[in-house]
Amino acid sequence: MRYRTLFALVICLVMAVTAFAQNPTGTISGKVQDPEGLAMPGVTVTATSPNLQGVRTVVTSENGDYIFPLLPAGAYTITFELSGFRTVTVKQTVAVAQAHPVNIKMEIQTVSETVNVVGKVETISQTAQVASTYKSDLIASLPTNRTMAAAVELAPGVAATGPSGAVTISGSLSYESLYLVNGVVVNENLRGQSLDLFIEDALQETTTSTAAVSAEYGRFSGGVVNSITKSGGNVFSGSFRTSLTNDNWRTVSPYNETKTDATVPTYEYTLGGPILLNKLWFFTAGRLTKPETAQNLFYSKVPYIFKRDQKRLEGKLTYTFNQNHNIRGAYTYISDKQYNNTYSTAMDVASLYDRETPQSLISLNYNAILSPRFFIEAQFSQRKFTFVDSGSKYTDPIKGTLLIDNTNGGRFWSPTFCGVCGDERRDNRNFLVKGSYFLSTARSGAHNMVFGYDMFDDQRFVNNHQSGSDYRVYLTKTVIGANGTIYPVLNNDNTTTIQWNPILVDAQTAQFRTYSLYFNDAWRLNNNFTFNLGVRWDKNAGTDSNGQEVVKDKNFSPRLQASYDLKGNGKTVINASYARYVMSVANSVGNSGAGGGQPATFQYYYQGPTINTGNGPYVTSDVALQQMWNWFNNNGGTNRTFISASVPGVDTKISSNLKSPNTNEFTIGMTRQLGKATVRADVVYRKYQDFYSNRVDTTTGKATDPKTGKTYDLNVVENTNDVKRNYKALNLQAAWRLNDRINIGGNYTLSSAYGNFEGETATNGPVTAGISSYPEYRSASWNYPAGNLSIDQRHKVRAWFGYDFPMSPVAGKLNVSGVVMVQSGTPYAAVGSVDVRPYVPSPGYITPQGGSSVSYYFSARDAYRTNTRKRFDLSINYSHKLVGRSQLFAQAQVLNVFNTFALEYIGAINTTVLTARNDSKAYAKFNPFTTTPVQGVNYAFGPQFGQAIGATAYTTPRTFRCSFGVRF
Repeated sequence: MRYRTLFALVICLVMAVTAFAQNPTGTISGKVQDPEGLAMPGVTVTATSPNLQGVRTVVTSENGDYIFPLLPAGAYTITFELSGFRTVTVKQTVAVAQAHPVNIKMEIQTVSETVNVVGKVETISQTAQVASTYKSDLIASLPTNRTMAAAVELAPGVAATGPSGAVTISGSLSYESLYLVNGVVVNENLRGQSLDLFIEDALQETTTSTAAVSAEYGRFSGGVVNSITKSGGNVFSGSFRTSLTNDNWRTVSPYNETKTDATVPTYEYTLGGPILLNKLWFFTAGRLTKPETAQNLFYSKVPYIFKRDQKRLEGKLTYTFNQNHNIRGAYTYISDKQYNNTYSTAMDVASLYDRETPQSLISLNYNAILSPRFFIEAQFSQRKFTFVDSGSKYTDPIKGTLLIDNTNGGRFWSPTFCGVCGDERRDNRNFLVKGSYFLSTARSGAHNMVFGYDMFDDQRFVNNHQSGSDYRVYLTKTVIGANGTIYPVLNNDNTTTIQWNPILVDAQTAQFRTYSLYFNDAWRLNNNFTFNLGVRWDKNAGTDSNGQEVVKDKNFSPRLQASYDLKGNGKTVINASYARYVMSVANSVGNSGAGGGQPATFQYYYQGPTINTGNGPYVTSDVALQQMWNWFNNNGGTNRTFISASVPGVDTKISSNLKSPNTNEFTIGMTRQLGKATVRADVVYRKYQDFYSNRVDTTTGKATDPKTGKTYDLNVVENTNDVKRNYKALNLQAAWRLNDRINIGGNYTLSSAYGNFEGETATNGPVTAGISSYPEYRSASWNYPAGNLSIDQRHKVRAWFGYDFPMSPVAGKLNVSGVVMVQSGTPYAAVGSVDVRPYVPSPGYITPQGGSSVSYYFSARDAYRTNTRKRFDLSINYSHKLVGRSQLFAQAQVLNVFNTFALEYIGAINTTVLTARNDSKAYAKFNPFTTTPVQGVNYAFGPQFGQAIGATAYTTPRTFRCSFGVRF
């Protein structure tokens, strides 16, 4: 009867909502042997922890095997007892989503005594999986932000080299990693970075897995990041922290940016404890901050103040029916108001706008031990993320029209997007049901077999207006006045383009689901050999914003790992693995063929009177726009002949064979215990394939809009392997707890990311390869050359230390910690725009070349690199005991102690190359198929090429910040 009730509960959870999640627990397992190496059945093994409700007890099988699954992360005491043998006690830390082997030999008892064994250094994975775990105590003592991102960036194989400094893992695109908080997906839907759905002081630990990942995880081809927050306990505990920052407590970078003098407090609290001892725990946390920071607009350097009013709240309940059944519910909410927000490279204060971005996250998790061998888990979650008033508040053709400088991409006059045209929602729903079966055999060893079903539902609703008026103008160039006023330059030589982006069909919610089945066998053959044999099957089913089903692909992901322990004692272990990782179909790509909410694009040359082309006086943007609209409307308006056009739902078709991009990975490595130190080395190789692609050629045909009768070239969204991308890396890790006072750790990554397709941008997230579009107008040598990709960071070093000064208990505790960061620069190229149409006989396209220009590499893809960045950060931590367990604490941090500077990433570096497309009088056109362009004749570097266009291009300047509070 009890099992029937449990089964009914699980079915109800499954039927409620379908989605995917990964439960944030770990496993301890192993084998118990006698002094002769023979299996010991009947040994009582007990696990206790402050993070565990009650006590877990198991008995070893007839083969000496045991397992503790579904363990909340934390510090455990494992006790092994059998009459006639010495009791053995092991201290072992369990990391989230990690398996920890604890193998014991018990000796015959001669006197009454207990053998205490210290567990291994837990920050470095002991299995084939390449992973690093950092606890909140370490992260909080170091000079970091105490966030998930701070822990992730400490790990090897991770680089903040994606668009605008986004994190990439093991050479992947920045949107291709999986971020989980308490087992729940917190990726932002479009660009894939993690959302801050946590309070810093509530974080317990973060594990970053960069290679050899189990089949239990899917929909990624980068890495998997697991963070968990605290859950309370049998003892009341909590904290209150005030953190102080001031924009004036720093130096300025070589960009000489503006500062403001305002001390900003951030308040955090945590509180947890028992409602019923060993039965019901509660935990709550909150965060309140209203920062003000001085910033400078791009190119014009006009100063402004960015303000934010953000409140975060988390609540959690954990209930144990008995030692075999556990349920946890959690809710997180964020209220976030932003003032003077910007998008992309904004150049003037008219581009600033106020918006709100509220978020919420709810989850329910259930674990059950049905027998000593059979275990189940289920989890449901739902995340909501809304953009309110994000964009222009004007819709008229003067104030609502966005202006863009063609030479550098700078935006001004009106904000990007429309803030008064409706909210945008980016949500997801998740569910997992998983079973585990532990099998102990005499001949084939122990098997921990995991099998499960999950489904992830990515949802997006938006009528994606590109500006308030649905118009934007790409200008010949701009002139920046002495007072920061930006004057638009409109020439009539086809270097100024008017772009119309109407929404022709209202959106429905686009939903892209991934249904998955998986099986994984963690197999311990004997003391020397362990294997991890897994396979995952993922099926995508996507419904676009027209309500049409557009994606129906499926793929298998084998995950194979093997470990060889040289002496069977855990001292030296050699690992090898092969894995395939399959992404889900990106919502923005799968939805690109839908008309609902998607902007159409019509481009027209401006051929009216020139505006602001002389030496002045110049007219302001409103006057220039009025003159432009007078000419445009008097000369046919949108009925003019367009130079290029795209109408979603008409000219774009999603291939019936569209599938998810995927990665093949090979690793080999070794882990070595050296006294109190652990060192690990891993070689990782990845080859990426099945990239998203647009294809327009003479075989794709034409498409006619039934409403207007206009005909367009048909664009097919599909996959291609004509582009290339691969990654090679050597990851070295070390952790050394010298004694109770000194803690040292660090890692080094030597890597190369090589190919000819970047695959994403800061503004769009995933993008499609264009090499199959209008192929007659492109050449590989100058349109998509191979080289080191923009994410490539050849060398990365992270090293940290902590030292506790010897002090009397009366004086308190004093700790000094530091982080050393060294990382090489990233590559960029000299890329400009050229018009190839005069040199190619038209094959019959409606829009030859696909528009007015294509990209031309005037240098190798990796011809230039930013500087090597070197930085040392320092923190001083002090605590003093009050009454009982309560204590005061304080921390002072100094970032970039030596105030060293280097250009960090290309997102804030000028890479302008001028051609005839920018100035037909200054630069001569050339045939890119037959002519090698000459600098100064056919092209020139922009006057600020290779220089910073914003302070974010530089290393963080020397900065002081502090925090203090009380905890118990």
